[in-house]
Amino acid sequence: MLRSRTGPDDENVRTVYVPAPPPPESVYDTLRSGETLAQVLDGRGFSPQEIHELIEVVREYKNPRTFRPGVVMQLTGQPGEQPERILLQLNQDSLLQLDSDADGWTSDIATVPIRVDTLLLGGLIETSLWYAKLSGEVERLGEGEFQEYVYDLADVFAWKVDFTRDIRRGDAFRVAIERELRPDGTLRARRFIAIELRNRGRVLSAIPYTRPGGQRHYFDVEGEALRGVFLRYPVPYRITSGYSNRRFHPVLKRYRAHRGIDYGAPHGTGVKATASGTVTRAGTWGTYGRMVEIRHTHGIQTRYAHLSSIVAGIRVGARVEQGQVIGRVGSTGLSTGPHLHYEFIQNGAHRNPSSMNLPSAPALEEQYMDTFLVKRDAALDLLSGVDLPVARSDEVGPAVAD
Repeated sequence: MLRSRTGPDDENVRTVYVPAPPPPESVYDTLRSGETLAQVLDGRGFSPQEIHELIEVVREYKNPRTFRPGVVMQLTGQPGEQPERILLQLNQDSLLQLDSDADGWTSDIATVPIRVDTLLLGGLIETSLWYAKLSGEVERLGEGEFQEYVYDLADVFAWKVDFTRDIRRGDAFRVAIERELRPDGTLRARRFIAIELRNRGRVLSAIPYTRPGGQRHYFDVEGEALRGVFLRYPVPYRITSGYSNRRFHPVLKRYRAHRGIDYGAPHGTGVKATASGTVTRAGTWGTYGRMVEIRHTHGIQTRYAHLSSIVAGIRVGARVEQGQVIGRVGSTGLSTGPHLHYEFIQNGAHRNPSSMNLPSAPALEEQYMDTFLVKRDAALDLLSGVDLPVARSDEVGPAVAD
């Protein structure tokens, strides 16, 4: 409504109706197989010059050729006109925002909002850790989410427990997990706040702590490191063939020494370096097939054979850290099927890693203990609220692990 400054009274007031512009409309395009970003923009009425400018802006953040089918693009503008804003999904956690102005196109990164929560779970072993009977906030688990926690839990206790042999019916666990969730419910990150594992009558606890400027590691309630100098195994799967001085070879059909341990695992499973060191071999080597060899301290070497692939960057002279994925399980070389052949060599002689007594990593230093104890007590308080499920054969009785 506009009012005349010279009108003496309301009789001189004129009402003017200014039609509001229609609200902007958004359309969505999904990159199809064999389609490029340029082709999507061409279909939305952009000129070749504008497409070139947009592609060059995108290139500052990501190579346009690396976008895979399924990437979503949102184009917003006035109805019937060329879009003035474009949102392009760079990855699960960030969007590239492109805005048109008089000087061309400007760009900015928009981060997907993340919600942080805490998940409390308990589990009772009836057949295996992967198929534990669960309690706690089970209804909040996403599809396949628990299996990811199993791998994480096995990694934490990899030096203290052999999950291929030591887990028994009646064993139990309780975990408190901090999660970062995207708006669509998918996990961005996950980390344990506290773990309690009851195994063969003993109770093992794991509390994470990060030294200033250091990495996040797990300690028991007294501050002793759970991490060993070497992980107990490079893949969290069962042993299919152990260390032996005389084993019948399934391919050669004769007996010979088996100076390593075979782990049966699905094709493509990530293989982790059991300790930090320097790569001394990475490639194809005779009957080993595709393999990686790492030199560690104290005259120790480890070998990882029959790999389907070696991770980019893993080459002779490269430094690797304990737990870093160096390759994928395969069946290259002299092999009857997908598995990992793992060898442990000390001062030039093969040793059986399953029977060696290797030391743990250093305990938490005294100057960090006060802070650690506060974190420990708060974390264990969370676990105290998790009830363990009862065994199926005793649904009305007490929890088996209590």
